[in-house]
Formats: sequence, C-alpha cells, structure tokens
Amino acid sequence: MIVKNMKEINKRIDMIKKRINDKKGLLNDLTAQIDEIERKNQQQINLLEQQIYSSYERMEQKLVCNKEKWYNLKQKLQKKDTLQTGTTLNNLRLGERLFLLEIISADQLIKTLDEQAVHGGRIGDILVHFGYVNEEQIQRIVDQSFTRLLLGEQLVKAGYLEHKNLEKALRYQEETGGDIGSILLSMGFITQDQLYEALAAQNQMGRLTVYDKQDLIKKKLPEKIARVYRAIVIRHSVDQSSIAVESLLKQEDLLIISEFLDTPVSQCLASPWEMEILWEEVYQEELLIESTDKLKDEQPENSASETFTFSQIIGMILIGFIIAASLLWNWFYTLIVINIGIQLAYFTMSVTKFLMILYGTREKAQLRFNPEEISAIHEKDLPIYTILVPMYKESKVIPQLINHLKRLDYPRNKLDIRLLIEKDDLEAQEMLQAMNLPYGFQMIVIPDGTPKTKPKACNYGLIRARGEYVVIYDAEDRPDPDQLKKVYLSFKSSSEDTVCIQAKLNYFNSKQNLLTKFFTQEYSNWFELLLPGIMQMKIPIPLGGTSNHFKIEVLKELGAWDPYNVTEDADLGIRLYKKRYTTKVVDSRTLEEANSKYGNWIRQRSRWIKGYMQTWLVHMRRPIKLHRELGVKGFWGAQFMLLSSPLLPMLNPIFWSLLVLWYATHAGWIPAFFPGPIYYLAAAQLILGNFLFIYSNMAGTYWVIHDLHRKKENWLAYGLVKYALLTPIYWIMMSLASFKALWQLIRKPFYWEKTEHGLDQHDQQNLAQTSNSKNF
Repeated sequence: MIVKNMKEINKRIDMIKKRINDKKGLLNDLTAQIDEIERKNQQQINLLEQQIYSSYERMEQKLVCNKEKWYNLKQKLQKKDTLQTGTTLNNLRLGERLFLLEIISADQLIKTLDEQAVHGGRIGDILVHFGYVNEEQIQRIVDQSFTRLLLGEQLVKAGYLEHKNLEKALRYQEETGGDIGSILLSMGFITQDQLYEALAAQNQMGRLTVYDKQDLIKKKLPEKIARVYRAIVIRHSVDQSSIAVESLLKQEDLLIISEFLDTPVSQCLASPWEMEILWEEVYQEELLIESTDKLKDEQPENSASETFTFSQIIGMILIGFIIAASLLWNWFYTLIVINIGIQLAYFTMSVTKFLMILYGTREKAQLRFNPEEISAIHEKDLPIYTILVPMYKESKVIPQLINHLKRLDYPRNKLDIRLLIEKDDLEAQEMLQAMNLPYGFQMIVIPDGTPKTKPKACNYGLIRARGEYVVIYDAEDRPDPDQLKKVYLSFKSSSEDTVCIQAKLNYFNSKQNLLTKFFTQEYSNWFELLLPGIMQMKIPIPLGGTSNHFKIEVLKELGAWDPYNVTEDADLGIRLYKKRYTTKVVDSRTLEEANSKYGNWIRQRSRWIKGYMQTWLVHMRRPIKLHRELGVKGFWGAQFMLLSSPLLPMLNPIFWSLLVLWYATHAGWIPAFFPGPIYYLAAAQLILGNFLFIYSNMAGTYWVIHDLHRKKENWLAYGLVKYALLTPIYWIMMSLASFKALWQLIRKPFYWEKTEHGLDQHDQQNLAQTSNSKNF
C-alpha cells in the first residue's frame, strides 16, 4: 500500500515538474519574442532619428544656399503674433528654433539631441552645458516664441487626447478636485507615457528614457535628500549631473542638490512608476534597512527584536526559584496560594469583560454616519488615500482583491494602492504584470531580508506612500464600498489626537463549516461589542490586523510597525496609547475569509497568541516606566488585554482536568485547593463565568445579524447564534494553539507562520465536482 502511494506521489511530482518546465519554456519563448520586438522597435527609432538628423543637415545646406529665404524665416520666427496664428512654425521645438535662428548649427543640434536621448534633461540646459548658447539666449527665445499650453491642451495638440474626453475629465475635476493628469489616467483616456511626454513638453524638459544601471550607484544622493526632493541621480560626470524627478524642481532645490553633487544639475521627468523602479535599483538597501531596523534603532525599548531581555530572564529565574523553594517548603499551601491568585484573576477578567460588553452596547461606542452625511461630502476635499495590501503566495485571490478594491467609493485619482509582493513570490509578480491594473494600483516588490513578516512589508510600502491617510487590507478582504469616506468623516469629526480609526471585521464564509461559525461568532463579539467597549473605557486598544486607518505622518513618527512582532497590530495599539493618541471604532465592515481548516487555524491563532506574548514582554521590560506612561487604568487595561489571550487558554486545561478528575474519582485533595470563599468564587466562575463567555458570543453574533437585517443585508442568518452553545470546543482548540505559541516564542520568536487563503474557493470547487459526479 505504501509503495503504491509512493509511486502515485512520484508520478504526481513528475507531472508537476513537467508542467513547470513547460511553463518555463513558454516563458522563455515569450521573453525572446518581447526582446525581438524591442530590438525591431529600437531599430525603427534609430532609423527615424537618422532621418530626422539628415533632414536637419539638408535643411541647413539649402538655407545656406538661399540666405534671403533664411533671413525671412528668422524674421517670422522673431514675430510673436505670427507664431500664434501659424501652425507649422508654432509646432517647432526649442532646439529647432535655435537652429533656424542660426544660433546653433545642425551638428550642434544633433549632438544635443543625442545627449538628451541618452541622459535626459532639458534641451536648453544641455545646450548651455555644451557652451553652444547662454541662459539669457534661451530665456529670450522661450519668452518670445512659446505660449505655455495647459496640460489638457498639450495632450490634445499632441493627438493623445480627444477634446470631448478632455471636457469629461474637466467636469469630473470640478466635482472631485485633483490634477487633470491623474484624472485622465484614472479615466483611461491616456497612458502614462503620453501624460509624461506632454508634461515634459509643457515644461520644456526631457523625459527619462534610458540609463546605465552602473551610473545609478556610482554617485547617488543621500537617501533622505533623495526622498525629500523625490529626485534620483541617473548620470554624473565631473562637470554635469542629470537627475530624474516626478515634478519640476525649483531653482533653489536644484542648487541644494548641486551642492551635494558638486556639479550643475539638469532634470528629466519620470513617472511615479518609473521612479519606483529607480528607487528599487538605487536605494533598495537603504529602504530595506529602514523597514527592518528603524524602530529597533530609534526605539529599542519598543522593539521585539530581542525576545527576552537579560533582566527579564533573571526575573523569571528568581520567580521560578521562589516558587520551587515554596513548593519544597510546603507544596500544598503554595499551590493553594497560586490557585487563589488565579481564581481572583479569573474573576477580575470576567467582570472586566462584562463591563466592556456593557460599554460596547452604547450607541456612541461606534462612530456612525448615515447615507445623507456620506453623500454630503465634497469630493474635492478628500485627500489622497494610500492602501497597503501585503500578501505572500496568494495569487489565487488576487483577481477578487482587485475587483473588491475597485468597488471602493472614492475618487480613482486620489487612490494610492500599493500591492506588496515578496521577491520570491514569482507567481504573484507574473500575474500582476500580466494584468492590466487600473490607475492607482502599483506592485511593490519587497526585497529579501529577515525577518520576513507582514509588518516589514508594510513598512517598506509605507516609505514612499503618497496618501494623507493609510489603511492595511489583507489579500482576501472585502471592505464596505463607503469605508474610506466614513473614515474620512471619522477623522474630521474627532479631535486631533485621534490618529487611528479601526473598522470592524467579520467573515463572508461563516456557513462553510463549524470552525468558520465559531470564528464568525468570536469576531462578531470582539469587533461589535468588546472593541467599542474598550474604546469607551479609554484603555489601550489591540488593533485588528487589517482595516485600521492611520494618519500617515503620525504613523511614521511612531516608527510604523514592528517587523519583529508577529502581532504588530496589538503592539502598535499600545504605542499609540503611550503617546496619548486615541483610537476609535467606525461602523463599517471588512469581510475576510474565516479559516475553514483546523491546521490552518492553529497556525494563524498560535501566531496571534505568540504576538500577544511578544507585545507583553516588550512593554513590560520596565513595568514602573510603563505604569507612568499608561497611567493606572491604561496599565491594568494593557495587562488584561495582553495577558488574558495567552494565559487563560493555557490555564484552562489544568482546571478542566481537575473538574474531570473530581467527578471521576472524588479525590479528597481537590476540594482542599478551594478553601472557604475561594470555593464559591470558583463555582461562580464555573457557572456564571462560562455562561458569560458563551452569552457574549451569542450577543455579539445577534448584534451583527440584527444590524445587518435592519440594513436589509442577509449574508448572516440568525441560525448562527445557536452554535455559541458549542463554544467550549473552540476553547480546547485555543488552548492547543496557546501551547504551540509558547513553544514557538522560545524556539522561533520572529517566524511568521503563513495562513493559507482561498480555501473557501477550494471547498466550493470540491462541492461542485462532487455534485457533478453525482449527476453523472
């Protein structure tokens, strides 16, 4: 049987290898075809350039032979009113005008154009650099000959844009605001190359064309300077440097860059997408270091890069020694004292959780906005919004992700959607490159480096984010279409110290199996009642791993996410509270995929619990300092939020075992551990505490379903509520995950255990196949 199974496995492996080789062969063929097309295109471009250059030389020869004709032509060129009505002369570029005015020769023009084709830059700057003209001559010709067209007119004139489409874009601009270029791109009327060619022509500057990768790293600006001015050196020599920029820099900015490079500087225009490629090639190491080590270097006390500090290790040894000595002295009384402490902690946590739920039921516990308030938003006032989507090995959900993000009710020209893909995730990269991504979507490849975690990827994507606000979504997320607008209203209606808005999370596949039902009940309770209650009680909020929206500048000041913490959201919630910033919950949902497979759930949950352990260890390095930073309520609130998640699931099996052992054997030593009032407290915990935990799941689930049905949304049914009675099964699973988390905390503290998504699709496909086979 084993041999047969091995043969079958080897056969499948061979089939997979054959498919991979076939795909590699196909990819190589496509690459060769693309290279051939590019080679032919370059040949055509070179041929056209030679024809243009030859026409300049022939024109010069004819004009030299006919001085009178050349004189009349120069007279026309120097009359501005003639240029405004003429068509041919009005289309002449700066270099051609200088040539026809006999200021430069055909050879000088050709040499200048060759230089611009290779290194970019403005034609006037290159002419001045070669010494063919001076700046006064250039300025005089520009003032005399050029009327600066608006960008839309420039695009129409170049034949890239129809006038009717320009009018549509202008009407849209009246409604939403933003620059006309990004609007035209978002509406699909022009391409990026067309836009930036027009911008270059409008500003009389060159476009980024080709560059030598070796030149990029020979002489580069300090990364911080390059980031401030959004400029990258693409060519450097002793007497001249060229920089690529996203928008035309002012003269004073160029002077500052010139001081760093110790040469005059010319600039050429590059699109944001071209600049991202340049940033990756020039500053990848600096960006990787910042995304990995910034928090560790600047705030080592808040970094989980060190799991256990020396003082914590000594403290744990001392506590262990004291407990061991006490057990040797009198093990019975020692265990009683420990049990009393645990029972009091249980009781305190149960009461606290009940209070949180009560606070969470208040109408003002969540920020709520009706459709009229959302419709009243002036879209001109909406800022650019950055969306970070970290993903790894999740190609199967990428098409759905794109569709759900396209459904967002927000001006397309004001979205900065950054799809964060790990370098070794080649399948996702190939898929995204093959897709015709809408405007605003951009793939950012995260370079290899340790730790390989979601927060590191988010930090990397955040560095060059363009938005005023930023939100994280996971690859399988389905946010409410109006979520970004609700968050905008939330920030506007809140005080300045509110820097984070948490949207509520829930699951779209609750009906899949019993595990997804449990998971949905847990999230319903957490995000509908507990999290709003925590906000009302004004204690530290452990954020959700997705759909948390930040003011981007404050997030950067805080050091963004800790790449070494596998529950970076909970850690960031504590750091926000330390700085006296507040978080609020908005009445908007993001639907995710609930884990439907036990092993996958254990991997995810153990990672979450390990992260809570990490966060507690990090912030409890100096308990007295933490107490001063958080205050009394904040300090004990943090203890409750961070300790209860890992500690209770690890303690539960002990007391479950005692209960089973008592009913099985009636051992006399068991009641002895519960003397006097502790017995009644434990009994209350057993009956009322468990009832409260089960009831809170039922209440949270009912709360969500009732709210959905009130809004005429029926993706959750009231039948889900009854499964809360089976919650103890879920608690057993959480205990197993907790012990795994503790083991990983010691052995692999920074290991990010991957959660597989798209399992709901697999199950639906399997059901469909089963159904089809039955039909046959």
